[in-house]
Amino acid sequence: MATALVVGTGISGLATALRLARSTWDVVVLDHGTHHEPVVLTGPDRHAAKRLAALPLPLHYETRHSKVTALRPDRFGVTVAFNDHEDEWFDIVVCAQPCCEAERLPGLCLETWSRDHVALLYRAVRDTGLPLSAAELLADAFDIHHDDIAALAWWETTLKPHAVRRAFTRVR
Repeated sequence: MATALVVGTGISGLATALRLARSTWDVVVLDHGTHHEPVVLTGPDRHAAKRLAALPLPLHYETRHSKVTALRPDRFGVTVAFNDHEDEWFDIVVCAQPCCEAERLPGLCLETWSRDHVALLYRAVRDTGLPLSAAELLADAFDIHHDDIAALAWWETTLKPHAVRRAFTRVR
């Protein structure tokens, strides 16, 4: 069974975890435990939320007080180091919020949303403004492609055209 670590329990993190679990992935979700504000859903996100709500899923959970301290990708997946227990290996890591040193993975440039079995979902959400659609499309990518690298590449190229071009204003 494929394994995934999802870091962050915002709407995009939980939607990704739900969809991956529904597709028979073994999913671990981590969050720092903050209270989340209500989210207004419109457009494509509203339709995605309706589809996700229709998915039955048995609930199994355990509480951990772990923090990710390092990500070490290899050809086949990612070894994740935690602050309070042994390292664990996952097929993929989805960062739904900024996660330890994910931003500094070799070969990851500013415009990139994925690299070496690590998806920076929060970057895609920031760039598109579509948290549920980005999450659902990410899970779809793993349903369509059996190779993780191909899935992440497809996700990025499919979602990139929806990225909002932000104008930078210089303040003096």
